[in-house]
Amino acid sequence: MSDEYQPFYKWRQTWPGEGYQDFSGFDGEQSFGRIQLEQTSHNKINMWKWNATHVPWVRKHIVPHSGWERTSREACRRVEEHYEKLKELNGRPTRPRDR
Repeated sequence: MSDEYQPFYKWRQTWPGEGYQDFSGFDGEQSFGRIQLEQTSHNKINMWKWNATHVPWVRKHIVPHSGWERTSREACRRVEEHYEKLKELNGRPTRPRDR
């Protein structure tokens, strides 16, 4: 079994046809985050930028809400963990933890 993170939520290409380097995370129809492969900055080249996006029901925020990871799967993990913390902090149901 692989130790690679398996995303819980659905991830879709943000701009289909652009080479699988930009993805948005969805909880049903609600977008909650984005990951992008950096290919231009000399000190972050080939790293994945992750960031939480605006969710309308969020009243209490947490930081950091963005960062860098070496793989797309780890960037997904960071966004999903951030989203779960936001849900918990704002009184929303969270996913089962036994997964």
